[in-house]
Amino acid sequence: MSAIDLLSCYALMPMNSGHLHEVELIERLSYSNPWPRDSFTHEIEENGFSHPRVAVTTDDAREVAGYCASWIVFETLQIQNVAVHPRHRRRGLARHLLLRAIEDCRLGGVMAAQLEVRASNLSAQKRY
Repeated sequence: MSAIDLLSCYALMPMNSGHLHEVELIERLSYSNPWPRDSFTHEIEENGFSHPRVAVTTDDAREVAGYCASWIVFETLQIQNVAVHPRHRRRGLARHLLLRAIEDCRLGGVMAAQLEVRASNLSAQKRY
């Protein structure tokens, strides 16, 4: 899918508590050791370093298709969590979320980005 198609299919926006049910579902579908809902609530409401973002479909369903939670610590962007619902995978959405986080932070003076990937997650290692 091209970048233009991604922009027409998904809207990126800050994560809010109204997204948490869908985010939690994606998290459980994506990871064997998922973040609990409280972790996402903390990212939204309490963590001043955090910049969680969701990708929402632009169709009538307006469903959360993916998300990226990142922190800005000093001059470094730290990607904490990124996942895409299985129905929306293999379209470049995770990459789009990551690049948007990087671009937004770069404009604010961030000099580096970090993303840790499990050694067993070969798919992510190839993509990022």
